[in-house]
Amino acid sequence: MVTSLVLKAPLYLLALAGLAALIFAVLLAFPLKRPPTLTSLHAGALKLDHTDMPELTRFQARDGSWLAYRLYPATGADTGQKPARVVILAHGSSGSSSQMNGMAKAFGAAGVTAVSPDIRGHGASGTRGDTAYLGQIEDDLADLVAQIRLSRPQARFALVGHSLGGGFVARIAGRPVGGEFDRLVMDAPFLGHDAPTNGEGNSRWAVADVPRTIGLVILHGLGITIGESLPVIAYATDPAAKSTTSSYSFRLLADYGPGFRWAETKATLRANAARLRLVAGADDDLMNAPAFETEIKPLGVPVTLVPGVDHMGACYDPAALAAVVAAVKDN
Repeated sequence: MVTSLVLKAPLYLLALAGLAALIFAVLLAFPLKRPPTLTSLHAGALKLDHTDMPELTRFQARDGSWLAYRLYPATGADTGQKPARVVILAHGSSGSSSQMNGMAKAFGAAGVTAVSPDIRGHGASGTRGDTAYLGQIEDDLADLVAQIRLSRPQARFALVGHSLGGGFVARIAGRPVGGEFDRLVMDAPFLGHDAPTNGEGNSRWAVADVPRTIGLVILHGLGITIGESLPVIAYATDPAAKSTTSSYSFRLLADYGPGFRWAETKATLRANAARLRLVAGADDDLMNAPAFETEIKPLGVPVTLVPGVDHMGACYDPAALAAVVAAVKDN
């Protein structure tokens, strides 16, 4: 039998190579198409607060790259609290640290130091729309926390993410670096393409190359990483907005967000419910806001829906900001 297996091994390898070649051909046969600009979301982005925005600062990640972030020192009445509070803010899909400027200032005014990074693949951090390997953004987050701890060794950390960044928060809750945070807040989160909280508006904001994504998932399962730099999702950004990231590679999409399976995300939310909070606008135009109450709250995660607030408003409307700040400071 051993001899038979040895003789057949080259055939198995050839079959595997043939399957990989076939899949890679499919990847190239279905190019990603960019959707038209989603004017409603663009209009909301124009309402973001960009006043008094601090200059970018940089820290060195473990791969040697210098990644960008903005620092907002606490200025409010609670700055003397011991141990000090630090919140890291994760922006939404295609965005950058500037998107979270209003929220960061709200935290500063509440006595909480805020750090708003350009997530790798966005803004001034790394190659726009890509990462170098799966898991790199998680490593970057750990490196950023370590950098902040150099000057604030006793700080208590919170993580807040808006939209896709909220989905990232959901996934990080179950990862090793998630243990650094005693509070994790999902702000109008995208929890996955198959999540019941995903609204119809999302189909107009993001268009995925499904055949390419499936092919790359299969190849990755076989240990083949060729092609993972290919774009697999495009966003309905305004072409004139040069600061946005219009598409993501497979690596970036797999790294930044909730992951590909709602069942896994749901299990993570349930297991980490005590540290999680969810805030969203009741009038969210991308997500199914009522489903946050019916699907997420039963998992044990407290949910706050803010009346009269849409998807982008969840990161700049004063009532929404107050709800997010309160979610971080309620423990």
